Amino acid sequence: MLPKFDRWTMLFSLNSFAAAMLALYIGFALGLPRPYWAMTTAYIVSQPLSGAVRSKALYRVLGTILGASAAVILVPNLVNAPWLLSLALSLWVGGCLAVSLLDRTPRSYLLMLAGYTAAIIGFPSVSQPGAIFDVAVSRVIEIGLGILCATLVHSLVFPRPVGAVLRQRVSTWLGEADHWALDVLRGEDAEAIARDRRHLAAAASEIQLLSVHLPFDTSRLRETSGVVRALHERMLLLIPLLSGLADRMGALRDVKDNRVRAALNTVVAWIEAGSPRDEGLALIARLEELAARRRDSAWTSLLIESLLVRLSEAVRALAESHALMRRLDDPDAPLSPGLEASARARGRTPMHADLPLALLSGAAAAIAIMLSCATWILAGWGDGAAAPIMAAVFCCFFAAMDDPVPAIKNFGLFSLVSLPLAALYMFAVLPAIDGFPMLVATMAPVLLFLGLYIPDPKRAGSALAALMGFCNALALQETFSADFASFLNSNLGQFVGLIFAILVTASLRSMGVDASAKRLLKRTWRGIARLARARQAPEPAAFAAILVDRLGILTPKLAQTGERHDFVGVDTLRDLRIGMNLVTVQAARADLPPEGRVCLDVALEGVGQHFAALAAGRRQPPVAELLARIDSALRGLSAARAASAVQGVSALVGLRRNLFPEAPAFVPEIAE
Repeated sequence: MLPKFDRWTMLFSLNSFAAAMLALYIGFALGLPRPYWAMTTAYIVSQPLSGAVRSKALYRVLGTILGASAAVILVPNLVNAPWLLSLALSLWVGGCLAVSLLDRTPRSYLLMLAGYTAAIIGFPSVSQPGAIFDVAVSRVIEIGLGILCATLVHSLVFPRPVGAVLRQRVSTWLGEADHWALDVLRGEDAEAIARDRRHLAAAASEIQLLSVHLPFDTSRLRETSGVVRALHERMLLLIPLLSGLADRMGALRDVKDNRVRAALNTVVAWIEAGSPRDEGLALIARLEELAARRRDSAWTSLLIESLLVRLSEAVRALAESHALMRRLDDPDAPLSPGLEASARARGRTPMHADLPLALLSGAAAAIAIMLSCATWILAGWGDGAAAPIMAAVFCCFFAAMDDPVPAIKNFGLFSLVSLPLAALYMFAVLPAIDGFPMLVATMAPVLLFLGLYIPDPKRAGSALAALMGFCNALALQETFSADFASFLNSNLGQFVGLIFAILVTASLRSMGVDASAKRLLKRTWRGIARLARARQAPEPAAFAAILVDRLGILTPKLAQTGERHDFVGVDTLRDLRIGMNLVTVQAARADLPPEGRVCLDVALEGVGQHFAALAAGRRQPPVAELLARIDSALRGLSAARAASAVQGVSALVGLRRNLFPEAPAFVPEIAE
């Protein structure tokens, strides 16, 4: 039974087919040597969102030019040393892939494409090195033609703007954050609170990736890229703020304090009223005033103060988020001077990057290509250039996955499945037709059907593999020839490259979900250890961006691991709260007197030692000595009169609660 397809899916398939046929027709008209490259490129570039098509198109053009330039430089100079040429192209592909993996936004496509484009152009040209420049120019024109046709069609024919999808996603996220905040403030059970926050971290990363395409969009929202970035920063901060607020609410569940209850009720009413801006400013001022009225240094008073501080920060983040959301809905909506400046500021939200893993992925690609080249050279295989080309393509396409092997096998399987269909067309259908209109009519059923599955993330890889295999196997050119032996030989190389890509990737690069989760956890713990030992606070939004990004990546991995022993007690949201508390403590450190700073440094060193031990594989609870150090620092900071002391005390209370949730109440004074 076929799945049901919505209007946008069918329009995407129609647009993609129209773009591919337009590219093929122009390629024939211009007499390009391989016009089917333009047709295939049109499908590769096509995306459900029109802004994503344009951004990917730009990166693909630049990557193609860079890769073609590398091939033009390397092939003529090294053609008489085939092993050296193979090594140079392998290192180029591996190096480009490694660098591209350090940027998880669509920009990474540029360098990844530069890598395997050099292989696509370079390896087939070793037999005709003198023609390498003409070949490179032809490939750039063919790929550029496919990109241009896809961009024009998807931009002009029923375009689906990124802005509309992004605005809807941001609005949904903000509604979920409001719901989470209300559940926390009303004291709902832990299961309801966990349900509310389940998708927030992953959605924040998704919104960040969507926003990269926004400058290329045709919608009015393109002009509000700065507003989206400023809103995303508040979203990143809301996750640890609301999580910390839930922790304080849990700690004070049995404490009856009328001023706290009244403050909570006021915030609930404010959120239910739609978070009006003017009332939000007055509410923040009132909460900050309440937080500054500490009665004493008793543990309950410190918890109440910490709760009020977190509450005021959460209200500020929510108020600013709603104000920015109103600006997205209405370009004339007013913003405060601070928010206006934030929206106009230029910046880039950092994301998680794994340099060792990127280098390992690049090395795996280089080795797979070299093994394919060795087979080609030693066997004296005339059509063997396809093997290193496909090894490069397979290793690059799936390098971002934890275990690329299943995806590579799936791609190879559907490429193989497409060959009988391509053979049927080549030897039975195409010889019986004449003219371009008949070619379009005969290609339509297959391409339109496969195009329906490309927008579906679960089926996109399989559909694109079958489509690329079908188009490349047909190799439509101005002069048609059907030679069965040539057909088999030219397609055999891709499966040799597939085998080497699978073998090398499985040996060097693949990792299970357990290993991937452990790797991310260790990197998170090492980052927290470095922050604890630092003496300068990073920018809160930037630090939160990396931790929230890792949280979004880690959450589904930990869900897949189940209740396994290695992950018992792991709480990534708690680690996020600890990291943000450390940022605040480091910011307050400069205002402490020398003796208080010494006590704080001793406590922070203990926190650093604990997380360094976790990163080293020594899973053990924090030692009692660390609790004593935190309490000593808390006594010194609670006595300070600086304006930042309130924030610092709240952060230290948060550290104590997160590291020692079952510890006895803090004692303000040590008995003599």
